Amino acid sequence: MRILVSALIPFLLFSLPGHARNSITLSAKGKTGYSILSPKDASKIEKFAASELAHYLGRISGAEFIVDSRPGKRQITMTLDDSLESEQSEISVEGNSIMLKGGDERGLLYAVYDFLGRLGCRWVAPEFSFFEGTSTFIPEIAKITYAADADVSAGPEMKYRKLYVEEGLTHSEESLLQLIDWMPKLKYNTLVIPLNYLGMGIVKWDNWRERLTPELEKRGIMIEVGGHGYNNFLNAEMENGRLFEQHPEWFGMDAEGNRSKSHKVVFCTSNREAVDYLLKNLLSYLKGHPEIDIFDFWPPDGDRWCTCEECRDESATDRHCRLVALTAEFLKKELPNLKLECLAYNRYVDPPFREKLPDYVLLDFCAYRQNFEYQFYQREDKNNAMYADALCRWREVFDGEMSIYSYYRKYIWLSLPNIFPHYMQKDLKYYRDVGVTGISIYSEPGDWFTYGPNYYVLGHLAQDPDADVEKIMEEYSKQVFGPAWETALSVYSDLENVVRFGTRFPHSTTKRPEQYDEYEAVMRRAFECVVAEKAKYVSSETVHHHLERLALMVEYTIMSIGEMKQAVIRNSSVRWAKMSDEVKAFFLKNKDKGLFVLRDPELYSY
Repeated sequence: MRILVSALIPFLLFSLPGHARNSITLSAKGKTGYSILSPKDASKIEKFAASELAHYLGRISGAEFIVDSRPGKRQITMTLDDSLESEQSEISVEGNSIMLKGGDERGLLYAVYDFLGRLGCRWVAPEFSFFEGTSTFIPEIAKITYAADADVSAGPEMKYRKLYVEEGLTHSEESLLQLIDWMPKLKYNTLVIPLNYLGMGIVKWDNWRERLTPELEKRGIMIEVGGHGYNNFLNAEMENGRLFEQHPEWFGMDAEGNRSKSHKVVFCTSNREAVDYLLKNLLSYLKGHPEIDIFDFWPPDGDRWCTCEECRDESATDRHCRLVALTAEFLKKELPNLKLECLAYNRYVDPPFREKLPDYVLLDFCAYRQNFEYQFYQREDKNNAMYADALCRWREVFDGEMSIYSYYRKYIWLSLPNIFPHYMQKDLKYYRDVGVTGISIYSEPGDWFTYGPNYYVLGHLAQDPDADVEKIMEEYSKQVFGPAWETALSVYSDLENVVRFGTRFPHSTTKRPEQYDEYEAVMRRAFECVVAEKAKYVSSETVHHHLERLALMVEYTIMSIGEMKQAVIRNSSVRWAKMSDEVKAFFLKNKDKGLFVLRDPELYSY
């Protein structure tokens, strides 16, 4: 670790403020004359922001910074400023004081982390154990001097910056708490947890609600719950299993003309009694969960819509939008502070023909079959062109907020190291330009080391799509790999240029065998480079271990290229989401390294 930290210090010191017209010495030799001014009637978020500032300044300097509500001559003053936009932060120097301001409470907390970042603090990932201490860097500085030539102001481009727990294959209460602690440092502001994923009771908000809610609330992180399943509030098992017998007409008619108990078949949305029953149960749940800020109201995944005479003449999107509109109006009267969210996805990705979605609903747009060989908006791929057209049509007919349900880390990738910072930047610039106001990504601790750069870069791009991606990637690599950062950065570049084109990657096109040979040659050179670099750091365990992880990512990529080449030679079809026995064995051999997530085939289908 000494070698790693020594390598980081020159980089971090270079980034510290130098001589400037406004220069304040906060501490020297473990002592300070400064306190932190926080209002006497501070909210829990303001109190947390002040305590975080005191905590980290203490770690940096060795001095004790007191949080005080009484004004003094030398203070770091924390205030809300209604002249700033929501979530906007500002750092300024006024006389002997440093002013940290926020347009709201969340913005004030971001001002604290921005200020600490300017003193050299880095939080590139949650403190998961496999990072071996490199996810965070807090410098030790004998004399803290903050210097600035001008006020510093920042605000997010994307209003909603979400992390989805989704399948939650590798999450635990501990990992969720680590994730929550990290989120505001990268300005992710929404955590999304299923109401009850697949109805299995394993990944379920109520399992973690009591422990997570206070940690989320004191950081100002929005709590988003729900997911696929109108059936959470209307299904055949209700009323002690008698609901279907009592009201078969409430349930969706399948293609054969039979009313169905299946959770995949959407209930009969044209039946007002069925709708009222669902709304009653939904309201009861939400009133019992007042901590929820956003509720996801989605049809079942793999939905099949009712074919009865009253339903079948309308598109799935029209039926979906009518139900969402009715639900949103109903909830607005009962729970005016709740935001209802719905999807544009699968059979209902196109905008409605007849119905209009209320502008106070949040719409998440899902390009599930996006081909990552091309940008979202590139018309060379028919799926991408279809999604881009649908998004633009939604923007024409819907006046509310739209977020992108992204797949920048996707379960169907089977942990293939698709690191693509430049791709994400081009997408986000496009989304910004067409009026999108949110972005999301799945979060799994089990392969966080693999996708760590994506999470880190996306956090920055959601703030500013024009951010310097090269600098962000360099910052991440230096923090995690220390003196071996240049090798890591080079390998990440190779992965960006190979994985989404040359591996068993969903929705990409198959290539000629000689093209796979070229991809394999690139990755074998990368592998040899990592192995040679790893040999230099046998005595530095952390650097050595991280290079070993990087080598495993490259090795897996080579295996996948080989699978694709053999499929082409044999003229056999590729089952994108089916994991081979060889890959399963490879995952099991290298489990718990933060690289791979192996689904349990008895619980989850491939």
